[in-house]
Amino acid sequence: MLKLRYYCQGGGNTQIIRLLQEMKDKKNISYEIMDLSNNEREKQVYETDFKPRAKILKRRTGKSIYKELRGKRSHRYYISLPGTIAIIKNGQVEWWTYTIDEMIYLLNQALSQGQNFLEKLCT
Repeated sequence: MLKLRYYCQGGGNTQIIRLLQEMKDKKNISYEIMDLSNNEREKQVYETDFKPRAKILKRRTGKSIYKELRGKRSHRYYISLPGTIAIIKNGQVEWWTYTIDEMIYLLNQALSQGQNFLEKLCT
């Protein structure tokens, strides 16, 4: 089973949510929105969904989760998952991106090419 998960705070980006709904309506690709307004929840999601898959995700996306999703502020590490969209396959994060432009591109490609486009990203 393949679906998209949008990590956000509060309501999230309305354009992203509209595109996710359009994908569900037109391409039958499901999605879920995970509100990470609670910082403890954000750390838990990072530790369970992203960190164990770091090497696989870097190979697929070319981006290191350690550099992109973790930063250093005042000698302490912090995690920044809101504003990230991930492809979830069989309950595991298989691919991710985090800028608005990249998410819009991803969703528009999936709208035009369907689930095959998302499947290719996960290989």
